[in-house]
Amino acid sequence: MPERWRIIFLLAGLFCFVEQSFGQYVTVQKITITGLKRTKASIVYRELTFAEGDTLTQNELGPVLERNRNNLLNLGIFNEVVVNVSEWDTKKDLIEITVDLKESWYIYAAPILDLADRNFNVWWTTYNHSFDRINLGGRIDWLNFTGRNDKLKALIQFGYTPKQELEYRFPYLNKRQSLGVTTLFLHSINKELNYGTFNNREQLVRLGEQKIQERWEGQIRTFYRPTINIKYELALRYQNLEIDQEVVTDYNPLYFSNGDSTHSVFSLRFVYEYDDRDRKIFPATGIKFSAEAEKIGLTNSADENTLITALSVEWNATTGRRFQHRVSTTAKYSLSRSRPSFVYYKGLGSGVKYVSGYELYVIDGLDYVLGKYQLAYKLLEKQSNLGSFMPVEQFRRVTYAFYISLLAEVGYVNDPFSGGVNPLTNQWLYGGGPAFTLLMYNNFLFQFSYCTNHLGEWGLFIHNRTSF
Repeated sequence: MPERWRIIFLLAGLFCFVEQSFGQYVTVQKITITGLKRTKASIVYRELTFAEGDTLTQNELGPVLERNRNNLLNLGIFNEVVVNVSEWDTKKDLIEITVDLKESWYIYAAPILDLADRNFNVWWTTYNHSFDRINLGGRIDWLNFTGRNDKLKALIQFGYTPKQELEYRFPYLNKRQSLGVTTLFLHSINKELNYGTFNNREQLVRLGEQKIQERWEGQIRTFYRPTINIKYELALRYQNLEIDQEVVTDYNPLYFSNGDSTHSVFSLRFVYEYDDRDRKIFPATGIKFSAEAEKIGLTNSADENTLITALSVEWNATTGRRFQHRVSTTAKYSLSRSRPSFVYYKGLGSGVKYVSGYELYVIDGLDYVLGKYQLAYKLLEKQSNLGSFMPVEQFRRVTYAFYISLLAEVGYVNDPFSGGVNPLTNQWLYGGGPAFTLLMYNNFLFQFSYCTNHLGEWGLFIHNRTSF
């Protein structure tokens, strides 16, 4: 036999061996969903990447089942999810998959004990944890309102900042469950107002007990989700603000760019998002990319005329079974280079974007870039049963995980208008330190960090997040 035929037969045999060993297919004959009490089964099927009749290779079966488990946990309406092969016909290569679910508690009604300040760290340090700066009231978050993963939120708040808020999210308008809508109404009154920033600290004014600002806002957001990982969102917002004339006259004539004490404007925001992370909160693997553009003021005669763009990328990976790496970058750039109203002149520290170690500072600017790295080590992941000590059945089985982390972060804010009164702008900011993280019920995250900044200041900072 010629040598070339020997090689051909050898390669063919090797290919058949590899195909037989690693490429055998199984067909999903049946999918069974158990544990649903409130949620519609169609909501579960929407998150699965396989359907009855699909074929899967045996070597990808495990990762596929784990991926679908995470897809369902990311909805935020299940405490526990188990996706397993329940039956396997090895002769016909047919499998049956069971999705066993334990629904989360869906009504969170609680009194409000909210801080009037930007975050807990500012309230504790800058204002000496004064109870005079606390808002009281009531709030209800009704998850899975009709069993279709919709959410109703209602809030009534009294005290330092009276506020009323009503929001409803319905994610599945059409049969394909790819179109959704969110509506929001908000009204608030302030007796104290942040009218400016000096030395990267908020400058507050209070005119006795009289109203200093009143805010009305209405918003409708529509989104299109053609696949599990991709989402497009279009949001139309109307906002009306009225402040006391004394703020404009005596404190900041550019609080609104037109110099008035009233401000009424429509804005339009578009967001594209790709997200294949295994979990939405404290993910271990996957990437997230988002791009957005917002036009504030839709006509030439509007009270504001600003166009803002933003990009963000997040990458997650694991090393071994316990180490996790997270790298993220966020950038904001204003295409309108004129000075906007102070109320829109925001950089780092005003919201959820900050450099660790600088939580006590506000770093306003026209543009910014933010980079974060986190190395996390999983100390413990466990499930406990509280039994009769917990009256709410959905909370009796507690899933929790503890992590220790090392944070390293950098940021830069471009401020072309403040004339050097805020020294932390127009320079690179470096911060970081160790952190301890607690994740409960796959939905609630609490982080305690001890971080420093380039000024040599150290501080203990507390942050929390939820997946819904």
